[in-house]
Amino acid sequence: MVFERDRAAQSGEIGSHLAAARLQRGLSQSELAARCGLSQAQISYFELDRRRPSLDQLLGIAGALGVSLQRLVTGTDRPGDGLRDIAIELRHLGLVDLWVEAPIVPGAFRRPEEVVARAVSGREPAPRVIEAIPALLAWNRIAPILLWAHGRTARPRATRRLAWLADVALAIDRRGGFPGGCRRDQLVRFTRRVPAPSPGSDDWDDLGRPMASAPTSPIWRRWRISYDADLMQFEQRARRLNELRGQPDNRRKVRDRRRGRVAQRPREMESSEGRRDRALRLQDSLLYDRASDVITPNEVERIAIRPTSARETGDEPGFG
Repeated sequence: MVFERDRAAQSGEIGSHLAAARLQRGLSQSELAARCGLSQAQISYFELDRRRPSLDQLLGIAGALGVSLQRLVTGTDRPGDGLRDIAIELRHLGLVDLWVEAPIVPGAFRRPEEVVARAVSGREPAPRVIEAIPALLAWNRIAPILLWAHGRTARPRATRRLAWLADVALAIDRRGGFPGGCRRDQLVRFTRRVPAPSPGSDDWDDLGRPMASAPTSPIWRRWRISYDADLMQFEQRARRLNELRGQPDNRRKVRDRRRGRVAQRPREMESSEGRRDRALRLQDSLLYDRASDVITPNEVERIAIRPTSARETGDEPGFG
């Protein structure tokens, strides 16, 4: 899991947003306190960030000011477009290995078309996000007209990027099936709606990760994209996400076992067939970020047939 470094705490900004909303309404601290059943001292503490309001208190303050909770938490009535703002929504759509520090918790989930369009609209969007978008487009129910509209409002090049990524998903599906399935019809309709740049256009888009030479893939050339990746990278990313979203319990157990949080049950009582089955199941469920963490078939064989005496003496190879 990769963490996006950002030290600004979401809750630590409520005080300034509260003060701004109160002044915009032309209320004193005492007047606001009387409206929401609090004391003037409590409002002062909240605005100075010396105390944090409870959820009930925050709801009362928002109602008294006639503003949204979003305004008190983030200072605006609309959710933001940064990675912290959309990370939880992207995980909900299937980007299950995206973890950022101090994510902004949304009051409600936006439509997937808007979230995906915002995800690709940055000048240099994160590669782990871009390379997951074909999977999100393939797995989620998308309205092509809404995706087109949100792409146009997000950034001039966002619609072209989305069409390219939809084309990538369709190409992977044609090669042998998209991991986790593909809603082909909606992607075909979307790519037909978006006009491709003229073949002689020099308006190439590298998304902040340019290729060393001109792309050879017809999909990249069709949409005038020079992003440094190929179909295999996108397919591997989709396959990994599909595996992760399908086995959340196994991933958690394996992670906790590696950290020593789960006591190992005695293996002396297992038969040789039981140990082999357990090792094979373990091979299927171990999904690590680093290639060096992957258990090879030879290691699985050693785990399965390791004699009991070796395990009792602590000689069994570990997983770390």
